[in-house]
Amino acid sequence: METKQPFKALSKICLNNWHYIDKKILTLNEGINFFTGHSGSGKSTVLDAIQIVLYANTDGRGFFNKAAADDSDRTLIEYLRGMVNISENNESQYLRNRNFSSTIVLELTQTNTRDKQCVGVVFDVDTSNNDVSRLFFWHTGELLPNHYRSEGRCLTTAEMREYLQRSFTPEQFYCGPSNERFRRQLYDIYLGGLDMEKFPKLFKRAISFRMNIKLEDFVKEYICMEQDIHIEDLQESVMQYGRMRSKIEETMEEIRRLKLICGKYEQYAEKSDEEKVCSYQIDRLEVMNHEVKSQEARDRIKVRQEAIEDLKKQQQVMEQEEKDLQKEYEEIILRIADSGYARLESDLDTLNETLERLNNGKARWEQTAEHLKAWTEKDITPNQVIWDIEKFADRSISEEELVRLQEGLKDLQEELEDQRQEADADLRRIKKEEKEARAELKELKQGKKAYPRELEEARFELRNRLHERCGKFVNVHILADLLDVKDERWHNAVEGYLGNNKLQLIVEPKYARAAMDIYQEMDTKRFFRAAVLDTEKLTKDKHQVQPGALAEVVKAKEAYVQEYINFFLGNVKKCESLDELRECRIGVTPDCMLYQSYKLQHMNPENYTRRAYIGETSMRQRIRKLEEKCEKLNGERMPVQELLEEIRQAMQMEMLKQPAEDYLGWLADSKAIISKEKKKAQLLEQMQKLKDESVAAWEGKKKEVQAAQDAKKESVSKVQEAIWENKKEIERLNAEVLESEEQMKDVKRKVADKRYEKEFQEYLASRKSENYEYLRRQMVSRVYTLREEEEDAYRKLVEERSSYIREYPNRTFSTSIRDNAPYEKLLNSLSCDHLETYRESAKTQAKAAVEHFKDDFIFKIRSAILEAYQRRDELNRIISKLDFGKDKYQFVITKNKGADGKYYKMFMDDSLQIRPSDLDDTMDNQLDMFTMEHENQYGEMMNELINIFIPPENATKDEMDEAKRNMDKYADYRTYLSFDMQQIVHGDKEMTIGLSKMIKKNSGGEGQNPLYVALLASFAQLYKINLSPKMHRSPTLRLVVLDEAFSKMDAEKVASCISLIRGLGFQAIISATNDKIQNYLENVDKTFVYANPNKRHISIQEFEKTEFGELAEE
Repeated sequence: METKQPFKALSKICLNNWHYIDKKILTLNEGINFFTGHSGSGKSTVLDAIQIVLYANTDGRGFFNKAAADDSDRTLIEYLRGMVNISENNESQYLRNRNFSSTIVLELTQTNTRDKQCVGVVFDVDTSNNDVSRLFFWHTGELLPNHYRSEGRCLTTAEMREYLQRSFTPEQFYCGPSNERFRRQLYDIYLGGLDMEKFPKLFKRAISFRMNIKLEDFVKEYICMEQDIHIEDLQESVMQYGRMRSKIEETMEEIRRLKLICGKYEQYAEKSDEEKVCSYQIDRLEVMNHEVKSQEARDRIKVRQEAIEDLKKQQQVMEQEEKDLQKEYEEIILRIADSGYARLESDLDTLNETLERLNNGKARWEQTAEHLKAWTEKDITPNQVIWDIEKFADRSISEEELVRLQEGLKDLQEELEDQRQEADADLRRIKKEEKEARAELKELKQGKKAYPRELEEARFELRNRLHERCGKFVNVHILADLLDVKDERWHNAVEGYLGNNKLQLIVEPKYARAAMDIYQEMDTKRFFRAAVLDTEKLTKDKHQVQPGALAEVVKAKEAYVQEYINFFLGNVKKCESLDELRECRIGVTPDCMLYQSYKLQHMNPENYTRRAYIGETSMRQRIRKLEEKCEKLNGERMPVQELLEEIRQAMQMEMLKQPAEDYLGWLADSKAIISKEKKKAQLLEQMQKLKDESVAAWEGKKKEVQAAQDAKKESVSKVQEAIWENKKEIERLNAEVLESEEQMKDVKRKVADKRYEKEFQEYLASRKSENYEYLRRQMVSRVYTLREEEEDAYRKLVEERSSYIREYPNRTFSTSIRDNAPYEKLLNSLSCDHLETYRESAKTQAKAAVEHFKDDFIFKIRSAILEAYQRRDELNRIISKLDFGKDKYQFVITKNKGADGKYYKMFMDDSLQIRPSDLDDTMDNQLDMFTMEHENQYGEMMNELINIFIPPENATKDEMDEAKRNMDKYADYRTYLSFDMQQIVHGDKEMTIGLSKMIKKNSGGEGQNPLYVALLASFAQLYKINLSPKMHRSPTLRLVVLDEAFSKMDAEKVASCISLIRGLGFQAIISATNDKIQNYLENVDKTFVYANPNKRHISIQEFEKTEFGELAEE
């Protein structure tokens, strides 16, 4: 069956800078085009270019090279730049490495009018960062004569836009970077009106022809297209009913919750009343207890006041007795004083004080004399000082001699201080030298040359700043490190003559200027001893070395350093005697004598001993010298430390620093002790005599009176203390009374309300005890229990309210109020008003929802199923006329064989044949579309479906997504159908075979046949080939691209497949490797042979059908 309807044929393809193609125009046949070549020859390169334009998609990740490999990761930039290799470090290598533009253009020709139009895309590529700009375009007419190139290169996006604007009217072209806008216009207008969702999906699947989808799903997806059955009105109606039903349920639930709250409140109110009665009784008992305590305190105050009066009377009697005893004591004292004993006692006390002072002076004199004896053992002490110390010790020293002794000790101290300072300075010098020597020795033993610290710092800073300036590490050497002395006999002479010059900083000549610039900026105070050698200027001149010069024995590690040695030592002659020295301008001897400027002098020994830095010999020599120096310094240090310790001890000895008068006073005190001792003995003798004669009796009487006085005073004190204690207790009791009365005022205010007085009096009458405190404690114990019960009831009430408010957040009631008025008011309102209103509304809405479901949804599903059957029949009529070898196929669409098939009969019942809109207005014909029999039979199923279209309330996202999927599923008429294909076998008896289960058991080619038929039928439907030629429609694209589609078929099957393509009126591009070329040549209209021998350039040869013989021979 060859269709003669016009269509839009792909007539030419223009490629510029696409993968390994620089520029190429392909001219296609309106029938069957065959792309062939070995694997990797570039067939997919052209197919992917076609897809970019037809999908208006530059991403390509979903289709690039998918015919070759499902896991292909080829990208747009690889196609544009022409990737040729990936290196070991994962870097891509490309053919195009300068900024460029690429073009893909498809020319479409309408077969009846030969009108042409072109659609394409231009890319601008920035190779520095692989940025890609794009411009999609369309214009009328054939490919541009310049093939979208200018001056040997491809037009850029800006140039293409300008060219189109200049060459076409606005109605004749379109260009823009938006994929989406271009895609809509491409499918709606340029390609004749294609489904923009189904076309790319089907086109991609056809190219690779890997039919990894089930046959039944393929038929469902591509033969029976989805219909947009609007269920919004149904959903709204059903949801209105659902909302009404939910509102009733919510109201009933809210009433239940409010009743729970009221029940909890009744429990709380009961406990609250019990607690209030108990609290009132506690307060009344407290008032009564305070009254009793206040009266008891007043009684105790009266008793204490009477006790104070009695104590005051006792106190008066005892004070009079105390006066009488004092008078008697004074009389006894007078009698003792008349005897002279008291005066002697006073004299004795004075004499004892004097003796104590004199003995202290004597002890200090003797201690000082003992300390002074240490000076007599010192060698530095003069004889005169020793003689004066001896006189001091035997107390025979005069004032003049004492002063002389002090001056002698002062002279000794000054002499010792001078010695100490001198020894301390020596010690510091020795320690410093020893520390420096040991540090230098340590560095030398570690292999370092122990250069001066400021030189190392200058070297470090210069190296760092050179690295910053040059961007790379630059070595900074010290001259001595780059030198060696070949003749050890002249080593010292080289070290000595070079002196500090051997410490110059050296860099390579190319960095010398930069080093000097940096040195000029460095800190003058820190680095003035360092120097930088101008090696760049030095190497520009040649410096001659005289025969016998000192430079001959010095070898440098670098040529530019040797130039400096030649310059500095090339004129210094090696001499053996004074006469030889005088024969030259500059000369040196092995023992470091220097003759220069007509002057003879010794070189500084430091330069070739301690500061010798050249070669290994210098380091060994320096180590030996430093070890000797350390040993010598250690020997010098020990005696100085011992001397300092001896001086320190001597300076701590007695120096008689106090005034001479103090020492003379101590001497006088020690001499006066004997006379004072004699006087004390005389006084004691006199006192004893008086005591023996008369004083003893009076003394005894005095002690008796004193004892009586002490006892009387103690008694008076005790009475006074008793009075104070009573007064203090009275004050405390008065405060207690005031406190009780104050507390009573507060409590009385609490019990001013006499609502619970009757219960209190009944409680008192039932108690025999009048101990109100005891009764109160009993009530307090009970009220704690009641309060816990009340709080527990209140907590449960608040929890119930809080749970209610969380569930009904629009209710703004407080959960913590102690009354229940707003909750009870709401309960009464809901119970009386809203519930009945909601029930009536729900009843009305439920009826409307059911009627809407009947009148709209079921009829739409039924109509869609009937239309699917009609499309099935049309397609079966088309493919029944096609010759596909011995096989015939047909599509099968029936009731769903699964669980959802139970709804099928409800939709397709014969009682639904009449639509309400088709009925007239007469009373007899005003029949409902649904008979009572239909409603009775399918009512339960209808309710099931209605419930599916009610979205769950307060659902999670996953639950809502699941509900949405179910709504979409049951709003799709295909849910109630099963899809398959059948193979019709002709023989003695015609037989049909279901293919959905058998297809996996057939051989490769045989298994592809039904899928192939289904695929082409899908394209026929997509391109609207199945429409009657009499019906007017816009010509559409009819292109089918198949890559390796017939790989498992023999030549006969291939011929049948291509015949089917022709029969349906498709334009085709079939791609296959050249090993199967014989299976295709007799059945195709044009052949394109691809080659890519060096993987850098794709060549394409075109062969018309008349040239196939030549191609077969090749």
